[in-house]
Amino acid sequence: MRVTSEGLPSPRLEIDVEAIRHNARVVSGWCRDAGLGVYAVTKGVRGDPLIARALLGGGVTGLADSRLSSFRQLQDLRQSGGGGRAPGPRFLLLRAPSPGQATEAVSLADEVLCASADVAEAVGRAAAGLRPGRAYGVILTVDLGDLREGLLPEDVPRAAVAIEERLARASGGRDPERRAFVAGLATNLACFCGVVPTRGHLETLVDLARQTGQALGRRLSVSGGNTAVLPLLLREGLPPGIDDLRVGEGILLGRESLHREPLPGLRVDPFTLWGPVIEIARKPTCPVGECAEDAFGHRPVFVDRGRRLRAIVAAGRQDLVPEGLRPLTGGLEVVGATSDHLVIDVEDYPGTLRVGDEVGFRVNYACLLQAMTSPDVARVHVGQA
Repeated sequence: MRVTSEGLPSPRLEIDVEAIRHNARVVSGWCRDAGLGVYAVTKGVRGDPLIARALLGGGVTGLADSRLSSFRQLQDLRQSGGGGRAPGPRFLLLRAPSPGQATEAVSLADEVLCASADVAEAVGRAAAGLRPGRAYGVILTVDLGDLREGLLPEDVPRAAVAIEERLARASGGRDPERRAFVAGLATNLACFCGVVPTRGHLETLVDLARQTGQALGRRLSVSGGNTAVLPLLLREGLPPGIDDLRVGEGILLGRESLHREPLPGLRVDPFTLWGPVIEIARKPTCPVGECAEDAFGHRPVFVDRGRRLRAIVAAGRQDLVPEGLRPLTGGLEVVGATSDHLVIDVEDYPGTLRVGDEVGFRVNYACLLQAMTSPDVARVHVGQA
């Protein structure tokens, strides 16, 4: 808890870039020791350039993001070699572009993930126009059970051959060194359905890459997943044949994404959200009158705890995910939020809280993503960029 300093924006995220660099260095070391590259995923921080520099300073292979808007603001890093590194970092587009976005995708990213033949063909045409005579990699996504994007395993070799043919026609030739081509396979687990990655999943992916590579006449790269794979890597290692991982939450927040437990040697404090208190009052803990849906279509349940001291913080669901907040100070409890007001119980706070004071919180990944997206949450970088 602290009093708002004059001139310091609030609400805001304080971002410790040195803590992020430390986490990137540790995770890069794990992957390097296992013979893996690691792409740092910047979508959780909206492609923040100072954070991207810290990630590159930690030794990651490249940067990955789902949004073209992120890559637009990171092009200086690509051209300058990532702040002293040469050549510049590789950019991997994680979400397939629409066919209408293919030209911009090819201009901003070095490789794209996709599973659609139509998207791949559009990427091939764009690559032929923007990068004539130069290779451009399309990495096919494989759905191993999380039921989000990707080809089903039984369809991969056949679909890859068909996509390769369409890429060849679209980008002008069959030489993979001079056109768009199928460069590898990738999978993603634990994001949509929460499926836990296993060696079996990754062995399937490696085997599919072997089969598909034989059909195409070359070895394919294999991208083995996201932060959810790190516990498997540390516990028992990954099967041979995996080339890289794509890690966001593990580096940014220092936690694995299956149970949100801290990862060894990583800092869990790179981000702190601060919000100003605008009201303090003792109020009932149960609503008065008949209740229907709240502003977001939910029917919250309240427990009658009598009258308790509550504070209102000037931030809401438009800025953050209240369920993802953990107060820095004991004796505070997040009760809920509307669009613009965060309600916290301060009855058990041992100190004195006044209007104008700030309350600090750790954030989970969902809350970080929302706060970084909100134009009304300022970003303040601390530490050395």
